[in-house]
Amino acid sequence: MLHEFTITIPYAMADDYIEKLNHAGVYYVSYDTPIEVITTENGYDYQEKPDALVDLKIYAEEGDRPHLPDAYLELIGELFSLEKDQIAYQLLTEDAWQQPFEDIDLGNGWMICLPERAEQYQDAHCIRFDPQVAFGTGLHGTTQDCLRVILEQDFSGLCVADLGTGSGILGIAAALRGASRVLAIDIEPVAREIEYNASQNGVDIQVEQQDLLHGDYVLRKDFDWIFINIGGDEALQLLERHGLLDGFHGKLLVSGLVEWNTAKLESMLSEAGFKGIQRLQSNEWVTFLFAKEPS
Repeated sequence: MLHEFTITIPYAMADDYIEKLNHAGVYYVSYDTPIEVITTENGYDYQEKPDALVDLKIYAEEGDRPHLPDAYLELIGELFSLEKDQIAYQLLTEDAWQQPFEDIDLGNGWMICLPERAEQYQDAHCIRFDPQVAFGTGLHGTTQDCLRVILEQDFSGLCVADLGTGSGILGIAAALRGASRVLAIDIEPVAREIEYNASQNGVDIQVEQQDLLHGDYVLRKDFDWIFINIGGDEALQLLERHGLLDGFHGKLLVSGLVEWNTAKLESMLSEAGFKGIQRLQSNEWVTFLFAKEPS
């Protein structure tokens, strides 16, 4: 069980409050940075709201101090000159503070589910997936649309590169559809998570940690498929940085684009000889499948 105490404070003073708590031996503290989402040419961005109020949450585990929750209520009140009724308190059970991954029905006979729940779906194929820390849990519309494209293909004997792989779920899907080799590349150290989820599905994924945009690494061009699900401008940079507009012949799955920023990518790929095969859209997010045949 976890004791949660909440006080409302000015965002600008959050660091001061946390420093006082740390000096008092309280370290399990969190708050959400107040932001305003703004629309940009490439999609969305955010800016902080320095004048906002935030809820500072202070946690204690059973046994941290005797006489909980009263000990913390008294401590927080003394540190910040607060009355007891200015401190919100609740006792969290495990079910209350853990938010389990919800199964996702892709609507095409495939489910994304925790490994232990796969047996529930006798009439569906399952991607067994235990989301951990990497981006790309299968929840976002771009990820789901990419999976819908991938899962309707036959990848038997084909080689796939998943650039900016995140959780690796797209590469795992390609391997489940028969890909003979899947190379997943990300700037973050995601190998352990991807290899674990790949093992849950009985497939092998090769994982490399590389900076695809600014590092010395250059992608080979001999793949049959390339996945890029990271955003419009970043996709263009990758295509140019690795010479894929001219040097790659195969199928290119690009997602993470917003509907108001697709023209440049479409134009560049068309001029390079790629043909659009499929377009999917979830809300404002667009996914494209392009192909270029050898000349």
